[in-house]
Amino acid sequence: GSPALVACSFGFRCPASSGLRARHGSMAVPGYEVAGFVETIMQMVPIAVASAIGMGACLVATRALFPTVAKESHDALAPSRRFFVSQCVVSGLHALVSGPAGTAVLQQLLFSDPPAYAACPAQPNLATVAAPPLAVWTCGFTCGYFVYDSIVMLVYPEFTRAELGNPALMYGHHLISLLVWPYCIASGRAVVFVSFFLFTELTNIGQALFLVLNKGKMLPSLETPVGLVWALSFLGCRIVTIPWLLKAFAEAVVTSDCGMAPFDRALGALTVPLPILLNVYWFALIARKAMRIVAGSKPPPKEAKAE
Repeated sequence: GSPALVACSFGFRCPASSGLRARHGSMAVPGYEVAGFVETIMQMVPIAVASAIGMGACLVATRALFPTVAKESHDALAPSRRFFVSQCVVSGLHALVSGPAGTAVLQQLLFSDPPAYAACPAQPNLATVAAPPLAVWTCGFTCGYFVYDSIVMLVYPEFTRAELGNPALMYGHHLISLLVWPYCIASGRAVVFVSFFLFTELTNIGQALFLVLNKGKMLPSLETPVGLVWALSFLGCRIVTIPWLLKAFAEAVVTSDCGMAPFDRALGALTVPLPILLNVYWFALIARKAMRIVAGSKPPPKEAKAE
């Protein structure tokens, strides 16, 4: 109940006298303990449920307020487009929370003093460092958003197909993340990679704002600068960082020096490259969209939504 322990529960440095030690003997950010596997999963479940319910409430509120806040734009849009714009608002609200939180987690893991981990084969290392408490919270919060988004796509299939086309890619993205991310966070395996992918949620802030302006036909003078800022943020967060991510992937997963179990290495080998490939694909779409905006040409009827 002390202020220091309350602070440490949200991912900040815990006092050495708190007696909190990390599981596996591995310190995440030195000075506090991460709970066991089952306990960590049980911590994430209510966070995810609350997140999904909260996002659903935001969607209901956004759809109700849309005709009041932007009546002219609302009335000019087809029902599916009104729904999509409301969805983008909720996506932006999620990114406003998960992006900065994921950034803080990644900063804790990569730049803590003393370092959170050592070079392989020392323990803990890049592959086996335990998750900070803030990572547990952020993962649960983001998984709740994935559940919410999947339910919305199921409940409104006509709107989803009208705006996104075939949602199979989004379902696959959400399902794999829901299965793999909590396992990694709870087991203290490949936490740095999950934290990196949470950090990249930052780019969805610009994406959501751009789509609200572009699809909602609002504030056209802001559409181009917002779109370019979004494209640059995507480039900086998800594309420029690929060499570092591949180097970390090779060190932690491809080689056996870090001491990961065969199952964990196989899981990492199958899943870590997927977001990298998706980011390259999504950036190609964004770059094409940016060139159309600069050229002033009309876009095709459907655009894939990055995550």
